[in-house]
Amino acid sequence: MKNRIGIWAPLRYANVGDDMQAIAFAKHIQKMGYEVKLFQLDDELARLYKLESAPTVDALCKDVNLVVIAGGALLTPFKWYKRILNKAAREYEADFKDLFLTSKKYPNVKFCAISMGGDGKVKKPETWYSHWRIDFFRSHPFVDGTVRLAGDVEQMKLAFGKNFVYHADMLFRTPDYFEPKMLPPTDKIRICLQFKKGRYLDKQLLADIYEYAEKHDDMEFHFITTHMPKIGLTYQYMPEKPSKNIFLDAYENPNQLLGVLASCDLTMTSMLHVGLMGLTMNTPFVSYRGPGKTKSFLKSIGGDWAILPEKISFEELRHQVLTKKKEELFGRYNLKAIHEMIEDSLSQYRFCTEVVEKLG
Repeated sequence: MKNRIGIWAPLRYANVGDDMQAIAFAKHIQKMGYEVKLFQLDDELARLYKLESAPTVDALCKDVNLVVIAGGALLTPFKWYKRILNKAAREYEADFKDLFLTSKKYPNVKFCAISMGGDGKVKKPETWYSHWRIDFFRSHPFVDGTVRLAGDVEQMKLAFGKNFVYHADMLFRTPDYFEPKMLPPTDKIRICLQFKKGRYLDKQLLADIYEYAEKHDDMEFHFITTHMPKIGLTYQYMPEKPSKNIFLDAYENPNQLLGVLASCDLTMTSMLHVGLMGLTMNTPFVSYRGPGKTKSFLKSIGGDWAILPEKISFEELRHQVLTKKKEELFGRYNLKAIHEMIEDSLSQYRFCTEVVEKLG
């Protein structure tokens, strides 16, 4: 067995996107013959995927030469007042403090971010990031890596002096590393729904979905969240209880949530990663009040039709997309562009292989 490799991601939030990136890289590195340990991986996931979890950054770094930072939105911008007033933002910046101080304690350890996420825009770091994040990204132990949005290449160069390269999101290779746990078959149309609360959620649309589910029996509505319920993050909508055609499929593990996505005919989401995971399972997705990066991605694959109007009614939604066949909707995308992204996503794993062989 070769040396150990550490994998860091904000896994204590049990978020499916972060979990999948870390676990996929862990499985890839294990195939290379290395032992792997992951920072704060949920105990249930560690048992399911037969992986080791390290409780602290110190425990992660003390006997390794390389820590792979497994993607995540490490370039997420926070203004100074949010870094003070918002608990999640404070914790986020504290992670970079821990990483920076640990890199000083273990100067021989290198840190490499692969498939790192931002918003594709160049920002003045002092305005949007804590000094801990800036210091860590500019430090010698933090080596050149990869990003999943082309615009972030320039951000890493101008803000931090690092030469990152762009490749399509590593999660395009999801089927290579996970086996979806499929739902029982049905003749009904299955719709996967991921809604954020507050201004992102149209209460009338939600009420119309409930009414349709009660009065008709040709559709199932599967509500999902991307965090495990035990984490206590409640910004995503989930019904209070299930009913005949309303299902609650909160995130339990990647295989479970991927199975829901793969079993559905359409995903309606405000999150890019949810839609992307569905695409890898050949399930089309439409963006509901999603951010600019989701809309940009859909446009890049010929999915302008999949960007829903802000005020779409349930009847419009039903006639435009919900009642269309899965294969028909998927065929509306630029399938050549999707295939090229799937192929380019392999470069994230090739880069991982090179870094591990060189620095591990």
